[in-house]
Amino acid sequence: MRWFRFILCVACIIFHASEARSQNLVEEVRLWDKAESHQEGRFRSKLFVYQSVAATNSSPSIIILPGGSYTYLAVNSEGHDVARYFASKGYVAVVLRYRMGFFGARYPQQLEDYRKAMDYLKANCSRLGIDTARIGVAGFSAGGHLAGCAAMEKEKRYRPAFVAMIYPVVTMREPYCHHPSKNHLLRGRVSLEGDLSLEEHVDSSLPPVFLLCCEDDPTVRTEGSHAFASELEEKGVTCKVEFHPSGGHGFGVRAPSRSGAFNWQERFTEWLENTVFE
Repeated sequence: MRWFRFILCVACIIFHASEARSQNLVEEVRLWDKAESHQEGRFRSKLFVYQSVAATNSSPSIIILPGGSYTYLAVNSEGHDVARYFASKGYVAVVLRYRMGFFGARYPQQLEDYRKAMDYLKANCSRLGIDTARIGVAGFSAGGHLAGCAAMEKEKRYRPAFVAMIYPVVTMREPYCHHPSKNHLLRGRVSLEGDLSLEEHVDSSLPPVFLLCCEDDPTVRTEGSHAFASELEEKGVTCKVEFHPSGGHGFGVRAPSRSGAFNWQERFTEWLENTVFE
């Protein structure tokens, strides 16, 4: 009987976890076709599309880039949880499972997956009800770095309409870089340090940026974010910058209630509505 109860409890936990993830999840998409998927680990690249309301070709969309030091992905706390929040606000929210260092990925493979995701959303905009002029990105930690790379895309069709960078990795320069992210992204290619240090490539053409981090972050040093924020303001980029004394790292849309970062996502959506989408 005890074993039966134990198995029943485990089954219930698994069921409710699956149900929680699937809430508002309307489709899962392999990014690369069969011929392409065997190249460079592309078989793992995937989109999870969340949508809570009937689409009318006017919904904003947001591509969510979880963090994980470019090694793994915090796909629940910085992916699915975030997508459900934005879907509840009327966005078509898309979690991108981009290629990871754990499986041998390195730059620019993550950026290739982002481009593929953008192509997919634009090609399916009518069916999903997306306003193609309002497709943005939100990235966390290493995903925040990838969001910054997306903002600096040379091809304008891949540039997002807005960017959220939450406790992001910014620089690849010593002494402030996040070494796990740097190691898995560059894979020893020191010549790329400057190319992938975001603070060195800010210009006035960047899309609007929402930047948030906490000074007590135990994982990613904030000096890179401060340098990036200074460049945004100097170059006249539309931005909203939040530095909070406490809050830590890795909280997704569940920042500690004692932190000024609490409910950042509400301030972000208000900023979009009042400043970016007006």
